[in-house]
Order: sequence, then structure tokens, then C-alpha cells
Amino acid sequence: MHCQSIPLDWQSSMNLSTVGFQFLPINYQALFLSQINTISFISCAQTCHSNSNCRIFDYDDQSLLCRLFEGNIITMGSIVASSSAQSRVGSRIYYAEQFINLDQPCSLCEGSRYMRCINNTCQCEIHTYFDGSICQSQKLLGDVCINSTECRSDLNYTCLPRQQCGPPSIQVGTVVAGNANGTSGDALNTLSYPYALTIGIDNSIYVSDFNNNRVLQFQEGSLTGSLIAGTGIAGTSTNQLLGPMGIYIDTSFNLYVTDDINYRLMFWPKNSSFGIRVAGSGSSGNTLSSFGLVGGIFLDSQKNIYVCDRDNNRIMRFSPNITDATIVAGTGVSGNGNQQLNAPFGLYFDEVNSYLYVSDSNNHRIQRYHVGVSLNGTTVAGGNGQGAGSNQLNKPYGLCVSTINNYIYILDSGNNRVQRWSFGATYGVTIVGNGAIIRNDSTSLQGATDVKLSINGSNLFVSETMQNRIWRFQLV
Repeated sequence: MHCQSIPLDWQSSMNLSTVGFQFLPINYQALFLSQINTISFISCAQTCHSNSNCRIFDYDDQSLLCRLFEGNIITMGSIVASSSAQSRVGSRIYYAEQFINLDQPCSLCEGSRYMRCINNTCQCEIHTYFDGSICQSQKLLGDVCINSTECRSDLNYTCLPRQQCGPPSIQVGTVVAGNANGTSGDALNTLSYPYALTIGIDNSIYVSDFNNNRVLQFQEGSLTGSLIAGTGIAGTSTNQLLGPMGIYIDTSFNLYVTDDINYRLMFWPKNSSFGIRVAGSGSSGNTLSSFGLVGGIFLDSQKNIYVCDRDNNRIMRFSPNITDATIVAGTGVSGNGNQQLNAPFGLYFDEVNSYLYVSDSNNHRIQRYHVGVSLNGTTVAGGNGQGAGSNQLNKPYGLCVSTINNYIYILDSGNNRVQRWSFGATYGVTIVGNGAIIRNDSTSLQGATDVKLSINGSNLFVSETMQNRIWRFQLV
């Protein structure tokens, strides 16, 4: 539909759907303008045309209901099948020529339905921003942004440092384990050098409390932990730990923990007071049945255990009931080649695609390996030298990968921040932390070592090791 008998700045061109469809907004409250009963689809389109905020409408010939919406039909909703066979959707089309008078005197946009007079100049209508070509609809929660003019300020959204629209309060973390003031302790509501964490399917947080030689479980909403592995006293017995590092909890709530200074990998059945050694010789080594100091750990659905052997610059995979490991990444000799690692610390295994992600700490990069296909690693984050730039990392430790959007979350330890890298990106975005600035507050990090996602991907948990606490940050 095109109205040609009126000036360009009052014309409306529209895309129309076939019959049998309606508009489904992602946020009805934010995008809905009004609804009326009217006699025809054309009348509904004219009503939208007369409303400077209307960009989308749908009309049902049976009920005569006309609904008006603002927003971008591509990114802010869907055209879905309607219960009425006579329902139809329309959306307005915009052209750069309609906005050529932006920032010009108001006399040049008088009577325009695309711009309004603000401070004596032509500006975009409310809830829109100029993208260099047209006035686009402002963005909603979680949408990617560059500056705050792109976000719906009436909803208290700003462009967060993570380059997403959201409320400023979302940048503030909440301490969910350990003393909020950062002091250490050995009571069940305190931690001392919590090195790693993992999240159970019940949303409990499991923490390797390194200096207390134990693993604690914090149920969702509780600041007091339960002892599930170790006695709190260092030792070599099967009920003791000595410097626990990486941990993994399976879907049956069995615990796997790298007992670092005892050079062994322990399996702790649910509700058991004793662990079972499933790998490691009990002393430092570089054979297929021994390892040095280790880091991250991951378990696949076949109960294969992947372990970062930091001292020997390799990733080992231990199959059930097999004492000798298979090397799936690294050569055992430190280096920066595509088959080499240098002090690998954290890992994540994408079992669906057989991709193993490794934080190659001393090479300041994240490597991805196609397990079973090649021992050659591909750099997917960092790899541009040690530094604090958005395309650099500085001793990355823990990492995790979102199964929802394939974001890689990296604990960039030397820069006191968590970086988010999109698939194929050449730079990362800071999600948590203030870079090299060290402050003891709810938006910064100091000496953090691990990062994990909640089961539904809505929260990010960070182990701030040197401050003896675990943080939760909301994602959008």
C-alpha cells in the first residue's frame, strides 16, 4: 500500500503479510500502543499511519479488532499463525530520504510524521534513535548496543559496558558464598581461596575451598554451605583433600575433584564421606597415568574425564576404569604452536560438536580442538599477545561456553575481568570487572580464577579467589 498524493514526509509504505497471521511482540507491555474496532484492514492501516509512534499493526476481519504497536518487526517480535483465518499484519517501511532534515531547523520538519521539533531542531520521534540512515526503534532488554541513545530510556535501559541494553543495576553483583567483605575463614559460611566452582542441575553452587581442603555445596539462596568432600584438614586419606582445584558435579550429584597437591583425581559418590581415586599416581609425573599440578576438569556423558595437566602442558582424557589417559590436546612440551599449550588452566567440552575449549594461560589465548579429528588447535579468543585490549587476554583461567548462543565467557585473570567473545569475533566485551583497576566493590574483581553459567544461562557465577567469595551477576 502506498499513499502518493501527499508529501514524502507524510507518506506511508507498508509490508503486508498474507491472511491468517498476527503479530506477537517479545515485550507486549513495552510495544503495545492501543487497539480499536474499525471497519476494515485499510482503516486500521490508516489509523497506524496517523499515529507517529505506530510501526506495526494487525487487523482481524472477523472481530474487527485493530491493534497498534511500536518497534522493529524483525527484532522485536514475530509474525505467527492466528486463530482467525482473516487476521493480517502490516509493518511500515522507512527510507533515508524521510530523515534528511534531521538536526535541521524545525521549519523543515513541520508536519512530518517521522520527526519532531526538539530544541529548535528536527529530531527522531520518542522511542527511536538515528542509526545513520533512518530513525530506528530503540532497543529492548539484552539487545546489542553501541551507545545509550539506542536503548529505551523510559524503561530505565542504558547501554551497559557489555554492549547490551539493560538497567544500570544489572552491572552490580551479589555475593552468594563467602564473606561479602572478602575476609577468609573456615566456618561453613566462609571460604579461603575458593579456586573453582560448578553449578548443579538443582542450581546449587559447588566450591573447591582450596586452603580449607574441602568442597562445599551452597544450595540456592543459602549463604551457609554443606561439606560434601574432604574433612577440612589436609591429608592423603580417601576422606581428605590437599588443595582441591577443579570440580565437576554430574546429574546424579556425584562429585569429581582434582586433588591437586595429592596428584590424584577423586570421585566422591553422592552422600559419601569417602572418595575413590580414579586417576593419578599420587605423585607428580608426566606419564599417561600420572600428571603434575592440574586445573580444570570436565565430564562427558560417557563418563570420560578431561583434565588440564598444567605442569605438562596437555589435556588428558581418562576413560572409565582405565588408568592410562589419552592425550587430546597439547604435546607435553610448552610452546605457542597450534598443537602446543603453555600452562593450560580451564576447559569446557562441547560434546554435541566434539569441540574442546582450553584456556591456554601463558599463551594468553583460548584454543578450540576438534576432539577425535585433529590435534591442531584453533585460536577463538585472544592470541594477540599479553595485554588489556579488547582483542587481548592476560592469563585466562576459567572459561565456559553458553549452549544457548555459543558465547565464550573467559575469566581474564590478569586483567581482573570476565570477557565475552561471540563466535567468530575478533574482540571480546567486558561483562564483569573494571579491567586492571582493582577495587573492592560489587562491580569489580580481584584475583578471580573461575567462571560458570547457571543452568538456564541467565546468571554468571565468578570465583573471586583472592577475596574469598563467589559472585553472581545477572545476564541479559
